[in-house]
Amino acid sequence: MTEPQTVAVLLGGISPEREVSLASGKMVASGLKEQGFHVFEVEIATDGRWQQRGRPVTKTAVSHTMVEALDPWPDIVFIALHGANGEDGTIQGFLEVLGLPYTGSGVLASSLGMDKWRSRILFREEGLRVPPTVRIDAGGELRILAAQAVDELGWPVVVKPNDCGSSIGVRICRDLPSLMDGLEKASALSSLVLLERYLPGVELTVPILGNEQARSLPVIEVIPPGEFFDYSCKYDGSTQEVCPARIKTTLASEAQEIALHAYHLLGASGFSRVDLIFSSDCLYLLEVNTIPGLTKESLVPKAARAAGMKFPQLMAEIVRLGLERSGR
Repeated sequence: MTEPQTVAVLLGGISPEREVSLASGKMVASGLKEQGFHVFEVEIATDGRWQQRGRPVTKTAVSHTMVEALDPWPDIVFIALHGANGEDGTIQGFLEVLGLPYTGSGVLASSLGMDKWRSRILFREEGLRVPPTVRIDAGGELRILAAQAVDELGWPVVVKPNDCGSSIGVRICRDLPSLMDGLEKASALSSLVLLERYLPGVELTVPILGNEQARSLPVIEVIPPGEFFDYSCKYDGSTQEVCPARIKTTLASEAQEIALHAYHLLGASGFSRVDLIFSSDCLYLLEVNTIPGLTKESLVPKAARAAGMKFPQLMAEIVRLGLERSGR
């Protein structure tokens, strides 16, 4: 396979995870340049316009600036977008229409990975253990629905927007007032909100690298300063991340097996990060992140380093896997 010469890195976007995407995209571009690729960055602004960095936008219509921003046509697009319209299959579908290869998972796997509720239905059907969960439609009577959910789950409960990443909108609630506040804020982020039983335990994450022959990287143990791995402690350096995780070899192997099962079940490709929690002597699958963060503090690069792969090499491998998936 001929190594590509040009990679367009997509970053920014309109989701609440925009700042994380900007940091990821900058690191990705730097790593690829170090590996000898010709790289240009394409930023999606908060108003939806696309602009190639270093080049002024000459048209205002989004339908024109998309294609214009990708000129010269790259060999592959590296998607460093997080959240809605970036990680959920939207951009992937657009690039499919253009016939452009891209990194990471395809349209369906991206959409399922972003949809916590529907992916959990799939996981349960496949026999994978997930936390007991109740869905709440944001347009419903929240107080009545919340009370019914607590009757089923007990206290405390975890509130999660269905389709946000980076733990945005996630809260642990121990009483009705905090639950109602959490539901209102989560409902502003997603039309579907999940309430799940709070499971205290050891937070683990398993990065995955590859397509059909994917392999798991070393398991990471996540030790946040507070109760859980929330948005601020993900990026402020306050969280302790131990790689390889300080768990028994048999438990690490089980976590890697579950992660690979979930990865292939969604049809994911390229790379992902699978989050789990070990609670009451059981491993629970939380979610598959199809475009995990690629900042200096991010977990996938940390696991790759533990496996002997430096950041620029990891970026080059993700590009290679994207081309392989596209048949290039």
